[in-house]
Amino acid sequence: MDTAYKKITSHGSISIPVAMRRELGIEPKDPMVVKEDGGKIVISPYEVRCSFCGTTEGVKKLGGRGICAPCARKAYEEFMKERGGDGNE
Repeated sequence: MDTAYKKITSHGSISIPVAMRRELGIEPKDPMVVKEDGGKIVISPYEVRCSFCGTTEGVKKLGGRGICAPCARKAYEEFMKERGGDGNE
């Protein structure tokens, strides 16, 4: 299924058909991004980004923010240097 006709509710909501959600792996309460692109509304799954470099690959949430492994390693090494360690423990 790649096309569906839906009406916008009085609250401005629109539902995504269950067949589309299943096909795309979208679960209830999944965060989504809604944007306008050339007069069209585009809805896509939200991808957590690293707060430091912006990548979406291998990102974990820490304290409500995203961080990737390379940035986590760099932050750890800088923290250890400030503490007087070499960051390679």
